[in-house]
Formats: sequence, C-alpha cells, structure tokens
Amino acid sequence: MKIEELLKDLDPVTIIEFKNYLLENLSKLCSTKNSNSKIINKFRKEENACKKCGNKLYKNGRTTNDIQKYICSKCKATSSETTNTIINHSKLSFEIWKNVIDNLINGFSLRRIAEENEISLLTSFRLRHKVLYALKHFIEDINLTGEIQSDEKYFSINLKGTKPKNMPRYSKKRTSTNSPYRGISHHKICVVSSIDENLLLKIVGLGRCTTDMLKNSLGQKITKAKSITTDSASAYQEFCKNNNLILNAIPSGFHSNDIYNISEINGIHSQLETWLSKFRGVSTRHLQEYLDWFVYIFTMKKRFMLNKIKTESYSNIIINNNYIKANDIFISKMPIDLNIAYAEYHYQS
Repeated sequence: MKIEELLKDLDPVTIIEFKNYLLENLSKLCSTKNSNSKIINKFRKEENACKKCGNKLYKNGRTTNDIQKYICSKCKATSSETTNTIINHSKLSFEIWKNVIDNLINGFSLRRIAEENEISLLTSFRLRHKVLYALKHFIEDINLTGEIQSDEKYFSINLKGTKPKNMPRYSKKRTSTNSPYRGISHHKICVVSSIDENLLLKIVGLGRCTTDMLKNSLGQKITKAKSITTDSASAYQEFCKNNNLILNAIPSGFHSNDIYNISEINGIHSQLETWLSKFRGVSTRHLQEYLDWFVYIFTMKKRFMLNKIKTESYSNIIINNNYIKANDIFISKMPIDLNIAYAEYHYQS
C-alpha cells in the first residue's frame, strides 16, 4: 500500500504528529537488524532461480534476524535475501549504510566518514571500497552515442599502501631532475576520457594511447555514435576509420579549430584533478574505482535532483549483486602491468 493511501483519510493535525514522530524516531526505526533486507525485499524481485544450477528456489524459513532464506529444489544450496549483495554478512544498520553512501556522494574523507558514523578508520576504508566496487555494475551500463569529445588524461604511478618489501623499485625523491623519462612514457598511466551526454573514464594502459587501447575501451562503449572530436593523435584516425566515425581533429596544442572544440572534456579533466586532490594521492590499484566514483556522481547529477540522488544510489548499490569480501579489497588486481612499467628495475611481479 502506498503512503498516499495511508494518509489520505487523516486530518492535518494527525499528519503533523505523524511527521514529528518519524523525525524523532527515524534512527530507531531504521536500525533494526533486518532493515537492509526489508529494503531489498521491497525493491528487488523475489529470488526464483538458484545462482549455482539455475533451478527453482523455495522459501526455507527465516534467520534469527528475520531475513528470508531460500533453498534450491535440486542442488539444495541455501541463500537469503542478502546473499551476494554488498551487505552480505554485514551487521551494520540501514542508517549507517545510507549515511556512508551519502558521505561518498558528498566526497567525504575516510576519517570524516568514520567520525560521522562512529566506526573505525579501517571499517570506513572497507565500506568505501565495497561501495566503489558496487559502482562497476552501474558504470558498465553507460554507453556513448551521438557526437563525442575524447582525449587522454595521464597519471603518475602511485604505490600508496605498498609495503617497502613489496616495492617494485627503490624509493627516490620526487623531483623533475632525477627521472630518466620526461613527458609521456611507460611510467605514465593512460586514461581515455570521452563525453557526450554521458561520461567515460577508463584506464587503458601505459604510455601514449594506441588504437588497440581505444578498441578495448571506447570501442566497447559506442552505440550509434556519429563523430569524435579529439586531438590529432594517429590512434584516433585509425580507430574512427575502423568504426565508420567522422573524425574532427583539433591541431596539436589547440583546444578548437574554430568549428569544433574539446573544451568540455578538458573541463572534465580540470574538475577531476580538483576532485582527486582531496584524497591526497590515490593508489594506482584503486584508481579505476575512484574514476568510476567521479563518473557516477557526474551521471547522477545530470539525471536526478540532489534529494533523489541519495535514494537512487541506495537502490543501485545495495540491492544488486555487488558482493566483495573485505580481504579482496586489499589484493585487487593492478589495472596496469608493473613488469612493463618497471622493466628497467628488472621487476617481476
């Protein structure tokens, strides 16, 4: 039953009293042990197929926290409403998960998230990366159409969080004079940045962008695209030819050719730099997750009003199959090949 139907017969005074009651008791109402499963049950269709064998599931009682359990009719595997979701095995309430997601949308630091929700710094780190991992499924559904602006953004390799004994090279001071490589080299991470109505930020490898890099990133995301406006890099010339796209090439060193420009994607690069600076260095291991985070906020702000973003975010992140073990966060795969990046150090991962 909808809320409107429940309230339509109430007088204004009762409605105001009801509102005040909800505001005063919101934390208590949202802090039950099965509050997350109630949300999943409301927004997600009832489980009807086993994830292991595909056969029909039947209800199989409830847990001590009143969460619905299921059993497979064939392989007898058991599951529950929270299985494979981000909150699987979590004892945190709906209120904390909601606040953490709100904090991430607002770009809060790990320390502030911990303080706001009265959790440890380690728990704050784990929750942030669980949520960022969950955003992958949202980002995978984003495609580019129509007229696209595209360019590359380059980042230095950041080994933040790597123990000294696991470092692939010796430590050195960060100065411009002691580096054997100037400009773009295999010590730089290449991120393909493309925008139309949507935004794409994808780590594609090391060094200058190649046609294969574009094929493996941008090539998977263009549907019914007409043209690409970019710089005069040769990789885009071959890519556009292979994908029947019109190439609007901007001369090197310029942002426009009096007809077309790449000002929008350059503006995104500026916003991204400012946004990432808040985190005082992002590990290369987790860089793609932060890029997805930036894309998510950009996309949601375009699609929804601010007050709607938070409720939509909760349904996108909590309800879908986004589970990752906390320990797997620390051993997630590097998005680049360190064997190539540090070949001169004779590094072998």
